[in-house]
Amino acid sequence: MVNNDLHFKDNNITILKLLLYFLISLFFLVVDKNLEFSNKIRINSSHIIKPIYLAASFPSNLYSSSLKYFNSKNNLIEENKTLKNKIFIQSGIIQKIPSLKQENKRLKKLLGASNSEYSSKILIATLIKVNLNPFSNKVIINKGKNENLYIGQSVIDSEGILGQVSEINYDFSVVTLISDASHALLGVNTRTNKRIFISGTGDNRKLKAKYISLNEDILAGDILITSGLDNVFPEGHLVGEVSKIHRNINDDFLDITVIPSSSMSSNREVMLLW
Repeated sequence: MVNNDLHFKDNNITILKLLLYFLISLFFLVVDKNLEFSNKIRINSSHIIKPIYLAASFPSNLYSSSLKYFNSKNNLIEENKTLKNKIFIQSGIIQKIPSLKQENKRLKKLLGASNSEYSSKILIATLIKVNLNPFSNKVIINKGKNENLYIGQSVIDSEGILGQVSEINYDFSVVTLISDASHALLGVNTRTNKRIFISGTGDNRKLKAKYISLNEDILAGDILITSGLDNVFPEGHLVGEVSKIHRNINDDFLDITVIPSSSMSSNREVMLLW
């Protein structure tokens, strides 16, 4: 009986506590609504809590900021690298512009080098190998039997006569230059209209005008062209210019040096004539 009374008293105390807590909560709600007391407490406490919050969040913010910084830096480095590569590529392309202009100029000049007689019987070829030595002045071009080339065919460049086809394969041919020591042709002095025998020296920078008597009318600066009478080259193409004339009374003939008109050491494109 005593235990039941004690249990009943404990239950009553618990109920009274709950009722008291409810009344206190209700009281604060009423006070907060009418006096905004809790709002003031929150405002005042925020000034105290804010530094603590900032201090607590500093490591996280520092990590986030550092991550953004390094990501941004890496992106800038990659972008810089990409731009540098693009600039490098563009500079390579730009470097080609002068050579392309020069190539176009050479091709136009080359086409203008032939007269109307050959306008429908010409073929442009490209040099693929050059062999210039005292024993053999020859070049190899990228045309051959496939293009119906023939032995002895005339080859010119934009400046004048270059040489003759001397060997033919299916897709390339050998051209012997007029500067080769074994080569000779019959030219004409444009000033006097006198025919002149011209031979190679083995030096691609000079030719020799031969068998000209000591009293022959020939001057430095005279222009020599092909005569068309030797069945070697067509008539009228530039051969070279007389540069030096040496007279030796003990010799029967003048020693005459001729500078070739063609650019033997700097050609890229040549023209084949039919």
